[in-house]
Order: sequence, then C-alpha cells, then structure tokens
Amino acid sequence: MLLSRRAMMKSTAAALALARSGYLFADSSIPILGYGGGHPQVDPAYVSNGFIGIRPGPVPLLPAPTFVTGFVYLHPEFQVEALSPAPYPLQTDLNVDNASLREPERTTLTTQNIDMNNGELTTEFVYHAGNDIRLIVKVRQFASRSEPTLLWQRIELQTSAPTRIEFIPQVSLADVPGQIVSNSAPGSGHVDRALLFQSTGNLSRLGIAVRVIPDKGFSRDADSSGYAGDIVPNQTYTFHTLASMVSSFYHTEPDIEAIRLVNWGVQTGVDRLLADNRSAWSDLWKSRVLVTGDNQDQRVLDSAFFYLHSSLHPANLNGMAPYGLSASRYYLGHTFWDTDTWSFLPVLLSTPRTAESLLRFRLRGLPAAQKVAGLFGYRGAQFPWEAAPLNGEEVTPVFAATGWAEQHVVPDVALAFWQYQLATADKDFLQEATWPVLRAVAEWIESRGVTTPRGFEIRNIMGPDETSNGLDNSAYVNVACRMVMKACIRCAQMMGMTVPALWQKIVSSMYLPVNTDGVLTIAEGSSNDAFGDISYLFPFDVDLSPAVIKRTWQAFRGRKETAAGIGFAIAATSALAAAMDDRKASAELFRLSWEPYWLEPFGMIRELSSHTYGCFLTDYGAILQTAMLGFTGIRIGESDWNKYDATLPQNWKSIEIERIYIRGEQKHVIAKHGSRAQIVDV
Repeated sequence: MLLSRRAMMKSTAAALALARSGYLFADSSIPILGYGGGHPQVDPAYVSNGFIGIRPGPVPLLPAPTFVTGFVYLHPEFQVEALSPAPYPLQTDLNVDNASLREPERTTLTTQNIDMNNGELTTEFVYHAGNDIRLIVKVRQFASRSEPTLLWQRIELQTSAPTRIEFIPQVSLADVPGQIVSNSAPGSGHVDRALLFQSTGNLSRLGIAVRVIPDKGFSRDADSSGYAGDIVPNQTYTFHTLASMVSSFYHTEPDIEAIRLVNWGVQTGVDRLLADNRSAWSDLWKSRVLVTGDNQDQRVLDSAFFYLHSSLHPANLNGMAPYGLSASRYYLGHTFWDTDTWSFLPVLLSTPRTAESLLRFRLRGLPAAQKVAGLFGYRGAQFPWEAAPLNGEEVTPVFAATGWAEQHVVPDVALAFWQYQLATADKDFLQEATWPVLRAVAEWIESRGVTTPRGFEIRNIMGPDETSNGLDNSAYVNVACRMVMKACIRCAQMMGMTVPALWQKIVSSMYLPVNTDGVLTIAEGSSNDAFGDISYLFPFDVDLSPAVIKRTWQAFRGRKETAAGIGFAIAATSALAAAMDDRKASAELFRLSWEPYWLEPFGMIRELSSHTYGCFLTDYGAILQTAMLGFTGIRIGESDWNKYDATLPQNWKSIEIERIYIRGEQKHVIAKHGSRAQIVDV
C-alpha cells in the first residue's frame, strides 16, 4: 500500500451542515488576534517576514522555534536536505535579586496579540521576582520587511519596588541541531552577541549578530555580559534589541555579514525601522480582498492574506514550503506544487516582485530537473515533487512513496511561469526564464506521452488524489498538459521561434477520459467524476468545453460525497460551484474550506482538522485565489482580464480589491454578482 503524505480523505454531504461558530469579529477592520490570562497550551504565534520566522511563546524572552531561509541541515531520519531549526536570537534574561526569568513559573501572562496591520506581536506579562517585587513587562517584536535579515524587539519594564536589574541578551541553542563554530565577533565588531553556527551534516552555516540599545542609566556588566542598572516605581524603562541572521546561501561569511547588517539597523534607527515596517505592511494591505456580506469569511481572508505574505519576501530565493518558516518538521521546508498551483496567483496579483522570486527558485532548479528527467528516461525537465531549498533538486523522503509518481507538478510549474508572463509582459523574463522552462516542459510532455489511435495519452501517472497511483490519462494531468502546450506554442511565437508540428498535434489530440454521459472522469476506467480536478485548474482558465464542465458538475452534485476533506480542494470547488450558479453550495463549500481547520487564538489554518498545529499556507493561498480569481471571473491573459461574469457565494454581495498589478500598472477591482468585474486605473 502506498504511503500518502496528503491523503485526500472524503467527507460526506452531511458535513456541509456544520454549525457556524461566531468567534470572529463583526467589523471590517484588519484583525488583531490573540488571547490573555495564564499559560494556555496553544499553537504559538508566528512572526515572519519571509526571510526569518519565529514562534514566540507566552514569554517571548524565553527560547522559541526559529527558522531562517537558506539555513538547512541533513535530516537525521530521512537523510535529505531540510530546513533546519535555528538559534533564537531574542532570548533575554531579566535577573532581579538572583531570580531569573528562565523560571517560567514566575511569570503570569496578561495578553498576547498579533497585529495583522503591521506584523507586530505584543506580549504583556507579570514577572514575580520575589521579595514583593513585581515587574510588568511588555514585549513587542517584528521581523522587518524593509531590512529582511533583522528582527526587532522592544522590552518595556515597570517595577513595583526599587531594585537592581540585570538585562542579559542571549542566543538560545535549545533543541537546535548543529554546532558552534565561533561565538565572538572578529575584531571590534560592536555587537553584544555574535555567533557562527554550523548545521548538522555541514550543509550550511548561519551567522547571528545581536545589538542591544539599553535605557539610560544602564551600563555593561562584565560579570553577566549584559547591562545592569537600578529601577524605581512609576517609571518605564525601555530596551531595544536588534538581531540579524544570515545563512551561507546568501553570503560566504554569514557571521561577518550579520554583524554588518545589525549595525546597519542600529545606524538606520529603531524609529525608522518601525515606521518602514509599518509602511511596507500598509502597502501590502492595498491588495486586501474586501468582501461585503460575510464578516466571518472576511476575517479568514484577512488571516490568509497576512500569513501568506508574512511567509514571503522578494529577497527569499529558497522557495516557499507549505508551512513557510513556521516549522521544519512538517514537509521539511521543501517546496511542493502547493506554491505553484495554490499560492502563486494571489502573490502575483499583489506583489509581482515576490512572485518573481518564487519563479527564480524554480529556474535555479531547472538543471537538476533536466537531470531527473533523464534518470526517468524522459527528455526536457521533470521538476521534483519536493524541491530542496538550496538548489531545487529532488528531496522527497523515500517513505513518501507517492512523491515520485506525482509528476503533475511539472505542468504546475510551467503554468505558474506562463501566468507570470501574461501578468507582467516582462520581455527580459520571457527570454531568460519563461521560454527555457516552458520549452523544457514541452519536451518532457512530448516524451512522457504516447500517440495512439485515440490521440495523445499519458500513462502510469498520479493526479492530485494520492490514494490512486498508476493511472492512465489522469484528467488533471492531461488537461494541465494541454494547457501548457498551448502556452508553449504562444510562447514560441512571442520568441519568434518555429512551433514544432508535434506541439500542435498534442493540443488537438490530447485524450481526455470523458465517459458516454459526457462527464470527465478522474482517469481512464474511473467511475468518479473529475469535478474536483477541474476546479484546481479553474483560476488558470481551465481548458474544457462548458458542456463537459456542466455535465461533470451535475455528476458531482449527484454524489453523496461532495467535498474532498482538505481545505484547499474545497475552496477551489466552491468557486466552480458558484460558476455553475449554485451559490448556496458555493457558500457552504467556502465555509467548509476553513471552518473545520481554523485554530484559535491566532487565526491559524490546519491542514487537517485533527492537527493541533497551524499555518498551512496552501489553504491560505487557495482561499485567496478562490476569491481574487475564481469568484470575480477575472482570468490572467493577454487581453482583457474580466473574462467572465462574477459569480459570488450566496452570502456575499461584492468583492473589492484596492490594488492589483496588471502588466506593471496598478488597477482597482470591484466585482458584483452577475456582471463583469470592473477593473479601473488606481
């Protein structure tokens, strides 16, 4: 039996009747989510800028999971390259009368909130230091969007009684595999902490530098390597910490570069860093998807927007894993089809530069994909199911026996490149990236299929449903490959190249498993309709006749099971349901795409409802993609984008997006049910 990493479990139609909970706010402001009181067991908050990710707990000055793009290790069990846990550079001890903050029982949480307006995490707690001394501590943290290697932390203290306090910055190595190479700054580096860390397996190194800006009256304490001073009641004391983290992927001397960058942050100044970070987030939020008619769905769309963009940055050239920089044990920090098919389009519409960085990662992996194609006996390029952060080559663990069969990732990658080309009209990128990738994928499709009396067929393959392997003529694969071949033909024309006759023949003769009732089935010989598979390609303007789509929808609605039990698949299906004029089903399906997977208190989405951890970016991307393209009727193309009438869920009145990018120009979108979306200049 094949082991599946993504078992697409089925849920019955009765699940559509899930009760709607009311824990979300009932206004349209950008959310501030969090909790207060005690130390509840929750999935920790996620603070990231797409270059560094941290997961601070209820006392954020204690060790916290940390991840840095490009810092990888050899996974001890699976023996493949994986995103490595990294040292936490914001650990800080507050030593009062020999009492240490490292004793968590001395702390009581007041509140902890993530402000999605600006990515700032604010935590307030009380530190019971003994001898009737209570410290009220407020910690604010963010990962800078303007200076991507920097983490910023501000600690504000108030005391109940006069006392002396030691402020001791530390770099936590708790649960971090690897070893220290150096823990001091070369020369006079002007930093409080400096570290060069080597990952397990010596796959990469990480440089860390920390600078503290203490409050007035505090001086260096030689014994503690920190700062010491006296504090009194009715006064607030403020300490700033800046930390830079750089992996050896970005610099051959990452420790020295980190020192340079943290001192650049000090030179820039904490006020400017704060203002620039807020400004960057404010600019991002111009691409917010604003829904009229359903406040709960609005909050989910906002959470999706926030966490997806938190996990991305134009400076990140290592791809994007399904959990971003929030974790490494779930999918090991590898890049899947999740990015190309589910998250790429909303990023492309909002931040084309960031979308380009995702494609640059795939382009860097093109030589490895060409080698893998040869190993399988094919020509062209076979992009991997799981791509390594450093060079994009195949790193699927051998236990994941579906990985090497899920070759549908190849057309998925090509479609992302083509959508970028249509959206940006970037002629330089066409020549250096889009055309080489599409040509290599076209060659792979040529060699992957066979020509028979029935047409062009692709055999022994797996579609998105990981429970079925060795299929002939997967509907998803064949439709996606036909779409790619059409794109390759147009791309060749743009390049002034002669279009191979075989490419035209593949487009015109691609075999599709349509049964005698006119229903597209999952694969040849399958009795199940492929409505779900169609919906996955819907935002890419799925290449099928309306009659086939309608009959497949009717077969889908006649089934007892009407939703694949995984959020991103359900979100996609809700858009196609709306296009089939079943607005009630669309609303129910959209709610099902997030409600069973929502995780309090920070608005995290889980992959499966049984999980206790969240930030599954694939679901976030699908939710945004469904709203921005599926419901609005917008399709990215060479001509007008408002191709179809907007079809909204029953409980939605309109969708408005202040800004998307179309061929380098900023556009405003207003979509109302039953008419073409308005796309106007900003």
